[in-house]
Amino acid sequence: MRPRHVVVLVGLAAVLAGGFLLQSNPFWLGVLTFAMLLSAVAQSWNLLAGYAGQWSLAQLAFFGVGAYAAGIAEQRWGVPLLAGIVIGVAATGLFAVVIGYATLRLTGHYFAVMTFFLTVSLYELVRFFADYTGGQYGLNITFEPGNDIWMLRFEDQVAYYYLAAAVMIIASAVLWAVSRSRLGLLLRSIRDDEQAAAALGVRSFALKITAMVISAGMAAMAGVAYLATYKLMDAETAFGIHNSLDPVVAGILGGAGTLLGGVVGEFVLQPVVAQVNVHFGSLPGIASLAYGVLLMLVILLIPRGLLRLVRWDALRRRLPHGEDRSPDAASAGEPPAVPNREESTDDVRL
Repeated sequence: MRPRHVVVLVGLAAVLAGGFLLQSNPFWLGVLTFAMLLSAVAQSWNLLAGYAGQWSLAQLAFFGVGAYAAGIAEQRWGVPLLAGIVIGVAATGLFAVVIGYATLRLTGHYFAVMTFFLTVSLYELVRFFADYTGGQYGLNITFEPGNDIWMLRFEDQVAYYYLAAAVMIIASAVLWAVSRSRLGLLLRSIRDDEQAAAALGVRSFALKITAMVISAGMAAMAGVAYLATYKLMDAETAFGIHNSLDPVVAGILGGAGTLLGGVVGEFVLQPVVAQVNVHFGSLPGIASLAYGVLLMLVILLIPRGLLRLVRWDALRRRLPHGEDRSPDAASAGEPPAVPNREESTDDVRL
């Protein structure tokens, strides 16, 4: 078994056990629940930016659009939130198609700036259409006692922890499936050299729209789960300038273009932000300052992300039946090992 597979299995076991271990500690239960919900958004950003090379600042906006679509459907027509996931993902996917046609012909920082202004515009639109969205007070879901799986309503907070875990795992599974598919290979070719890919017949514009739609659906699913967990979605949470940086910071911190970059980034970022708020929460803007300082440190010290600091080949040699690539083996006349294509690419790493 490869080292990265061992790490994934250990991490999955830790997540599954975490809900039971943290029942008596609601603070950390809440922090990890929030981190897992945002991990799905960071993974969706990782797909669009890390694999397709489109550095979007509107990823959290897809999160908000999904939540508002499901919430409005629940309030206006009584659609259960479980079915609202389908509505939220579908509405956000359609929204992503429209936005993709308008923005994905741009490249580099022009695309990033356009997505930033999109987020600001949505913030103002949500506040303007207050009859539907709740305006500055947000969209509320009525809390009722009892458990109802169709409404994603549970009395035990541990259930919301596992709901968030399921969303994170599904988003990571989608990213894994894309990375292993022909679509993932074509997206990486666009990321590495779009002009060369186009010269070889790659339809880059259509593929980028496809990537945006898939990533939007991942983020929308997390948005509906957030609405079910906290019973509220407001403009600042969904489209605030500070919050829109969260998936970007987490993706860079964990490692853009790695399979679990968004998950690792959020599991490091959210506990740090939570501790900063606990100890220095009385200082205005301290959370934004923490994001900014952490982002600068990551870019300066580990620009490729935490996961790319791990030497997977070295770990593999330490495991039983690992290949011996040491200098001693080479000097003994053994032929050098031929690197496996899968092992040598950054894109299939954790």
